[in-house]
Amino acid sequence: MKSLAPTDAGHTNWIAIQRTRVYLWASLYIVLMLALYFIVRKSYLEYNSSISIRNMRWHRVHVQVRKGFNPDPGHNKLVFDQYLALGQSRTFTIDDGDDIMYRRDVDPDHPDGVHFTNWAYADCAGSSACSVDNP
Repeated sequence: MKSLAPTDAGHTNWIAIQRTRVYLWASLYIVLMLALYFIVRKSYLEYNSSISIRNMRWHRVHVQVRKGFNPDPGHNKLVFDQYLALGQSRTFTIDDGDDIMYRRDVDPDHPDGVHFTNWAYADCAGSSACSVDNP
């Protein structure tokens, strides 16, 4: 009568296949958990501010926005440099809690892109959403 128990060679192969499956699933689980950790960390744990600039006053105005900590705003990173039409707004995200500074043309009705107002700080007060109306 034949035995239903696997032979030693077959039994050893079966155990090796099972171990390989366990190691594969464990590795996949670890990789997925690491990916999830970095996705959540990037999306929710870092300080991100949403800045919105709205023009409700002038026909067309040239606005510049910079972020950073340099005392001379001209050396900070330029984030936004565009014209906004009447009723138009732009929203963008700033990370790491950087200082946000903005300025506009001195005469919005006759913008020349050369003469700007002094840099002003956007008063976000640690908020995650900040609005600058009529810069």
